[in-house]
Amino acid sequence: MAESQEGVEIEYAGFWMRLGAYLIDGIILTAINFAIYFVPGLVYFTITWELGSLKLVSSAFAVVILVLCIIISIAYPICFWRWRGQTPGKMAVGIKLIRSNNSPVSWRAAAMRFLGYIICWVTFGLLFLWIAFDSRKRGIHDRIAGTCVIKLPRKKALLPEAYEGS
Repeated sequence: MAESQEGVEIEYAGFWMRLGAYLIDGIILTAINFAIYFVPGLVYFTITWELGSLKLVSSAFAVVILVLCIIISIAYPICFWRWRGQTPGKMAVGIKLIRSNNSPVSWRAAAMRFLGYIICWVTFGLLFLWIAFDSRKRGIHDRIAGTCVIKLPRKKALLPEAYEGS
């Protein structure tokens, strides 16, 4: 669905585009968490294995790394939403998060949107389907945060006149 606002046509991003962006971000976060959890962990456990197992130290190490991975998984979307209105996944598919009142995405709105994600995850992702049925393609997380996701206009290549008639 498209709306006109101040001479600019707004087209809301649908379920499949948003799912594609979400999957791209999931791959990126998995790679980051893999690098943070397994690479230092492998080095650490290789060293401690040779020195003799220190179970208390290795358990504390695992907990610290796990907490770091959780913090990064929360900070990744919130910081990108606040900074650019786009995560790398949204950039890749050409969509952007905006506030319903056209103001920039605030820290509060980004945090509330993430809280909405948690609510959707608790329902095993079923509440994400709301996007497919809403007139403005907004999910529960968008309604909580007062945001919506729009398609960015595509840039057209300028070709010389000789190519236009071919």
